[in-house]
Amino acid sequence: MSLKLLGKNTVIYAIGNIGTRAAAFLLIPLYIHALSMADFGLLATLQVTIRIIAVLIGGGMRTALVRFAKEYETKGCLSALLGTSIAVNLLSSVVISAVALWLFRPLFESILHTSDVYAYVALSCGAALAHAMNIHITSYFRARQQAIRFMIVGIATAALLFVLTFLLIYVFPFGVSGALVAFILANAIVFLGVCACVSWKIGMRISGSLMPKLFRFGVPQICSQCTELVVASVGVYLLSYYAGLEAVAVYSLGYKLALILVITTISPFSLAFEPYVFSNRERLDHKTLIARSLTYMVLAVVFVSFGLLVATRILLPKIAPPEYASAFLVVLLLIPGMTFMGVCYFGQTILNAMNRTRVIGIASLITAGFSFVTNFALINYFHWYGAVLSFNASFILFGLILTMIALKRSSITLERRRLIYLVFLFLSLMLTLFALREFPIIRFLVIGLLAVVLGMLLLLQYDFFHKDEKLVVRQLAARFCSKFGGLACRHIA
Repeated sequence: MSLKLLGKNTVIYAIGNIGTRAAAFLLIPLYIHALSMADFGLLATLQVTIRIIAVLIGGGMRTALVRFAKEYETKGCLSALLGTSIAVNLLSSVVISAVALWLFRPLFESILHTSDVYAYVALSCGAALAHAMNIHITSYFRARQQAIRFMIVGIATAALLFVLTFLLIYVFPFGVSGALVAFILANAIVFLGVCACVSWKIGMRISGSLMPKLFRFGVPQICSQCTELVVASVGVYLLSYYAGLEAVAVYSLGYKLALILVITTISPFSLAFEPYVFSNRERLDHKTLIARSLTYMVLAVVFVSFGLLVATRILLPKIAPPEYASAFLVVLLLIPGMTFMGVCYFGQTILNAMNRTRVIGIASLITAGFSFVTNFALINYFHWYGAVLSFNASFILFGLILTMIALKRSSITLERRRLIYLVFLFLSLMLTLFALREFPIIRFLVIGLLAVVLGMLLLLQYDFFHKDEKLVVRQLAARFCSKFGGLACRHIA
């Protein structure tokens, strides 16, 4: 698997991610206008809870499936790997749901501000199970490097979610409960359909002897994935406790918009990078290609961040009432932490390839503790600003720990000069857009575009790009001009 294929799969995953999440973002205006501000804050808090429970139910099996798929396919045991990992998820769901419904009820009563706590938590557990199972079964396509099928399944889930949510909170106004039921139905229907197709093709069986191996690999993955959610969710819970659901609504809207950077760039990179690293461990140029891949991700983040902020500045007044105006600043300030999520995935993938999952678990626990302490210390005094500061600091810490350990253990040398250029460009753009945030939209757009053009010229001036990269760009440009230029000529003729 070459960098060219890595890039191709990243683009496919990006298209799939955009399609998958398009429904979620199209639903934001519907949520905002169909629900009160307090109900939107309640739904946002429950969505965070669903993500946490889904990770616990998942048990790290999604990463285990991708990691061991090639090995077990060679042995002719892929059906056992898939069936056993699904069984682990189902067993985990029983335990986690019982704990959430009985032991953590007082916690939910204090942060949800509603009398229907038991019903909402039960629906959240059902939504988490459906979501975890859907993600797991579609990871089979990632493991087989079938990016297009992964994309199709994701888009189908999103389309179904949009239709069901529209029906259950707009046509039939069931409110927050309707949104949760729609989420359960959309994920469950797609899971059952894909599971039937995959099991018909390769079969599915449960191996008791395989369970301990999957547990040993998966438990540290839970720590890592939960750390991401702790960093994102503790702020929401403490905001609800100290400042109320209205503050959660503003922060959550900004967080959802900032996630576009993850959806379009960072997550596709991670989805393509994991199988790329796992299948290329024996190549002589493997370390050089890994170092380059991080540079490419950061380069993409720089320019996608600019596009995201411009789009948010233009569209936010059109999709949300004036009381959500400060969500733009939330988006801008969250981008550094979102960027370091990609650095976390980079270091974590390298450590997984070397089976150093315990290192990931320890680093995750350290980061989770740091996030809890900083959120608790900052949110009471600075509200959502404190949540943003803690989010950024936690992901920067987590990314640096994982990547530094991974580089030391693997002897990979990063392209430091090029990364320094990109960091300088990134900070310059962020500071420019921060300074322009109160400007009229036309000035904001024009000055911002000039800053981006200047940044690109500086990269070209200081020979940022290698010769082979320039050659690839010229070849792609020539193909583009040949194809679309020819089409234009035929159309004119």
